[in-house]
Amino acid sequence: MDTGTAVTRLPTAAYVAFRDTFLVETANLPRAPSVSIFDTCYDLSSFVTVRVPTVSFFLSGGPILTLPARNFLIPVDEKGTFCFAFAPSPSGLSIIGNIQQEGIQISFDGANGFMGFGPNVC
Repeated sequence: MDTGTAVTRLPTAAYVAFRDTFLVETANLPRAPSVSIFDTCYDLSSFVTVRVPTVSFFLSGGPILTLPARNFLIPVDEKGTFCFAFAPSPSGLSIIGNIQQEGIQISFDGANGFMGFGPNVC
């Protein structure tokens, strides 16, 4: 978890598998050109609502972090282009970035080695 990293980074092999599965599940959506570090983008300008797959992280020790769509399919321009907000990690580290953390309360219990997730009620 890193609030200083914008998008979640995954080891390249994990990212490619994740992205490719997302592409299969969103094959009905019109693609758009890549934008910056985002290689999976969509032209959603003609849509009022869009159905996308559920994205969840199953972490060691049991916590599950399920992301709302606004935390993984983000607008990148004023024209209706949205991109899959994940990227490969050249270092091989996995980092859950701040876009994926938005609106989620994250609780750490360092003394007991636990972490939990819930809706942000603030």
